Amino acid sequence: MSSGSPATQGGTVIRIHAITALPVTFGTDRERMSFLFVRVEGDNGLVGYGEACDSYGCSYASVLATVIDDVLAPLLIGEELEAVGPLADRMRLFTRRRLGDQWVGPQARSALEIAMWDLLAKSNGRSVSSQIGRVRDSIEVYASSGFLEEGPAAFHAEKLRPFLEAGVRMVKVRTGPEWRDDIATMTELKALLGDGIEMMVDGSETYTLSTALELAHALADLDVRWLEEPLPQGAHAGIEELVRRSPVAIAYGEHLFGNDEAIESMRRGRLNILQPDASTAGGLSAARDMAASAASFGVRVVPHVCAGPISLAANLHLAATVSAIRAIEFPPTLLPVWKTFGTGADLGLSAITDGHLAIPDGPGLGVDLDEAAVAAHPYEAPGARAAGTTGGLPDRFVGDR
Repeated sequence: MSSGSPATQGGTVIRIHAITALPVTFGTDRERMSFLFVRVEGDNGLVGYGEACDSYGCSYASVLATVIDDVLAPLLIGEELEAVGPLADRMRLFTRRRLGDQWVGPQARSALEIAMWDLLAKSNGRSVSSQIGRVRDSIEVYASSGFLEEGPAAFHAEKLRPFLEAGVRMVKVRTGPEWRDDIATMTELKALLGDGIEMMVDGSETYTLSTALELAHALADLDVRWLEEPLPQGAHAGIEELVRRSPVAIAYGEHLFGNDEAIESMRRGRLNILQPDASTAGGLSAARDMAASAASFGVRVVPHVCAGPISLAANLHLAATVSAIRAIEFPPTLLPVWKTFGTGADLGLSAITDGHLAIPDGPGLGVDLDEAAVAAHPYEAPGARAAGTTGGLPDRFVGDR
C-alpha cells in the first residue's frame, strides 16, 4: 500500500499540533447511544477526523476518550505526519504491553489512525481512497435492520420498503432468545419482500451451540445467506464446531482486532465470512490487511458498520480500496446520527442509487464532523443501560430460552 507523497505546506512537512477526543451521546426513538470521535489538527491548520466503534455506538465513550487523551495523544503530538503507518505502529508498540491488542486499545488507535489518514489526504488534496489506491467509485449496501421481535412481518417490510425502492437487494434482520417466533416472522417477511432479495440474520451472540445449530438449519430452509455472531465471540471451541456443522455460512469479524486475530480465526475455521471494521480493528490499514488475508482462506469479506458518519466514511474508503469487498453494511437506525453529526458527502437514503452508495470523493474522508452538533450532545455515562437492547440486559445476551 502506498502512502502517497508526503503532505506538505510551503515545503514544510506537517506535524501533528493537537488532538481532541470528542465523546457524545445521542438519543434515537429506540435508545440512547454514545459515540467517540477524535479531532487531529495539523500545524498547517487542517483537521482530520476519526471515530472508534465498539459495535453499536460506544457504550463507554469516555473510557476511549481517556485512552486517547492520556496515552495516545502524547505519542503523536509534535510528530511528523509523512505517512500513517509509522505513527500507527508507534501507538501500538508503545502501548500493547499495557493496553493490549484487544478492545479499548485498538479501538482508540482506530479513531486516531483514521483521523491521520483524513488529515494526510486532505493535506495532499486527495480522497483517502485515492491516496491509497481506489478500485471502485461505489459499493453495494445491505440494509441492516432491527430485531424481528420488534413487530410483525408487515412492520419490518414497511421499514425496509424505502431501501428496496432504492434498489437495495440485500437485507439483514436480527433474532433474539425467542428465535422460533422470529423464524415465523421472517418466513412471512421473506414472502412480503418478494423474489431476488438476499437475506442474512444476526444472532447478536445470544445462543448456545445446540440452539445455534437448530437456528442455522431453520435459516437454511429459508435460503438465508449467513448467520452472524450466534455464539459469544469468545466461545472459540463452540464457534469452530458450529462452522463445521452449520448448513449456512457463519459470519464474525466486528470483534476481531487486527490481522493476527483474523488469520487465527480463519485458520481455525471460526468463520466463513469476515466482517472487519476500520473503526474497531486498529484502523484502515489493519482492516485492509485483514481483508487481504481472507483471500488465502477463500473467505468472503463484508465490512461491519454500526457507528457514526466518520466510521461509515472510513469503511466506505476501505471498500473502495479492496477488490474483494463487494458489499458493506448500512444500518437504517443510524441515519439520524449520520445526518446530525456528519457534513460533506451525503450518506443518507437519498444517496443510494441502484442499491449502491458512492464512495466520498472530497478531500480526506469526504465527510467531516459537525463540531457544533458535538457540543450540543454532551456525553452521558450509560449507567445500567445495555447498548443494543430495548429493555436492558435481562432480555438479551443471556442465552437460550
